[in-house]
Amino acid sequence: MNPPERTIKCYICGLVNREIDSFLDSNGFAHGVLSFSLPDLGILFRCRTEGSSTDLEFAAFFALLEFIRGKLATQKIPSIQVFSSNPQFVFSFTGESIHLKPGTARRKLLDEHAAKLKIAVGYIKPIENQALISSADFPSIPEGRRIEIVNEPSEFKRAEFKPFQKGMKL
Repeated sequence: MNPPERTIKCYICGLVNREIDSFLDSNGFAHGVLSFSLPDLGILFRCRTEGSSTDLEFAAFFALLEFIRGKLATQKIPSIQVFSSNPQFVFSFTGESIHLKPGTARRKLLDEHAAKLKIAVGYIKPIENQALISSADFPSIPEGRRIEIVNEPSEFKRAEFKPFQKGMKL
């Protein structure tokens, strides 16, 4: 008897800050946030970028797939379940969607990932979406579990010390 296939539950979200924050504007920050989480592995990723909520959702989805295939390659994850709270994103996988038309860049990227990884996409209520919770509430890696993240040599750049410039206002 073969052991059951290991399926990892993943959560994604792409949000646009609807309120204009003067601090973000004045400092050049993007108003959009994309996020993905793999709670079973204790991983939560967030970054700021621009785009519509659906574009950000797809960006989070493809960032998740790249992370799994690249950084978690040693984990040998055969299949994932991806949960999103964006109905437009979820229904994009049901057939005739403008977001995943054959021949588009998104479709080609999806087909490339789907050839190496079983992917299931489903809807989840926002209150249950683990990509939306505070990082302070996110669970840490379970005791006794080690997760090896593969790093490329280019990621090991030496940090530089740069003193404050004279005359800068703090």
